[in-house]
Amino acid sequence: MNKNKIKTHISRSVYGMMILIPLTTFSYISYEQNLHKTEGNEDSIKESFYKKPRQIRIPSSENIVLRLFKKAQTNKEQQLKRHTEKIISAKLIKPKQSKKRHRKGGETVKHKLFKNKNKIYKHKKENKTPAAKKTIQVKLSAYIAHCQEGCTGTTRTGVDVTRSIYYKGYRVIATDPSVIPLNSIVEVRIGGKTFKAIAIDTGGAIVGNKVDLLVATERDAINFGKQSGTISIIS
Repeated sequence: MNKNKIKTHISRSVYGMMILIPLTTFSYISYEQNLHKTEGNEDSIKESFYKKPRQIRIPSSENIVLRLFKKAQTNKEQQLKRHTEKIISAKLIKPKQSKKRHRKGGETVKHKLFKNKNKIYKHKKENKTPAAKKTIQVKLSAYIAHCQEGCTGTTRTGVDVTRSIYYKGYRVIATDPSVIPLNSIVEVRIGGKTFKAIAIDTGGAIVGNKVDLLVATERDAINFGKQSGTISIIS
């Protein structure tokens, strides 16, 4: 009796498996077809399994390392770019100076004293440079130290001017002592040009606002001719 039950149970199980296997296979084939339709030309799992080994895409360790390296490099470049942008857009912050330091520091005091010294020095320099006492309009002519008549080569003050038209670094002029005293240092302005001269000579025709300028040659005297200008008496 028990043997018959076992045989019956086995028969039912076999028949059930025979029915389930075709159903399962049909369902799997339908699923694969549906997946192939939805994904276009992409390969299914089963199709990729039956392909040749060279057609199966298996990620290698080299590709993985390369992707990781590229990702790390991209992150590094992005960080560097952000850091650069922060530096460019950073605001300039000037350090605040302490009030106590200005009150107690010696630099501020020295700076003020230095300014005061400059003012004192400038004031002394202005005192050393004499201001022009008087400016007069004059008519200028030229003369030379050597001439045929009435020329000795020595000025009224006894200076030998036969070798140079300068004396103590100044040009030599002859003036009327009643207008421009002897040994006066003056500033002569003629046609926009200015030079300093010293009055150490006189002349018979040099009267009033007439002034004679010592030149080197007779040709220079002729070229100079007669000109108008101004003379400022410095000392």
